[in-house]
Amino acid sequence: MYRPADLKALRKGSLPVIVYGNGACATSNLEGITFLTGLASQGYIVVANGAVDEFAVPNTPENTIAHPEALLAAAHWATESKQARKQFDGRVDTTRVGVLGHSCGGVEALAAGTDPMIDAVAGFNTGYFPDPAFGGYGRDRLADLHTPTLLVNGGPDDVAYQNSIDNYALLDVPAALVSDTAAGHTGLIAGLEATKGWQVAADWFDYVLRGDRAAGARFIGPDCGLCGENGWKVESKGLSL
Repeated sequence: MYRPADLKALRKGSLPVIVYGNGACATSNLEGITFLTGLASQGYIVVANGAVDEFAVPNTPENTIAHPEALLAAAHWATESKQARKQFDGRVDTTRVGVLGHSCGGVEALAAGTDPMIDAVAGFNTGYFPDPAFGGYGRDRLADLHTPTLLVNGGPDDVAYQNSIDNYALLDVPAALVSDTAAGHTGLIAGLEATKGWQVAADWFDYVLRGDRAAGARFIGPDCGLCGENGWKVESKGLSL
């Protein structure tokens, strides 16, 4: 769990929940510590699979399986359990839940995002392949998404670059496609761009979960906030302020 340090400084029921799928669908969130801590600092309870000191077991594409049910289990725990109410001192907003993931974890996030309890979706350096992968997850599932969805890629050097573009084109929900043209596949999560990465994620969830118009303006229209920043490209559809 990643959370603001001083919960008592926050009002009851004020912290939305974000559940996170790790890159490689791993049971370790070590590579994303800066990203996840930064996101939590903006007033979120972030739950990521695996202890912070647990190292990821290397996977190959053949044995990497997505487990979106793990993200949904984390969301139910954070919003429904007595343990979570006690641990977070009643500060969790049980009515606002987002799902987020990187790479294979982004596939987990997209798959979990079809569940009715999810209110916002974000996937970094990810997207379903043309043929089902990671345990049978394919692009047909995009039709089942029901909430605003953000896809972020790291530019042409990102192995998920084309997947993110193709998935965005297939989305029927309000959506944004954001590209940091020089970040590559991991830069926004574990590299020098991680601070920019969590800021984009926080802006997205602030906009969708909290109705923050200033945060939404980072993604919407030809004069969007991110559009004017060096190295960023943004497309959006169905979004409004």
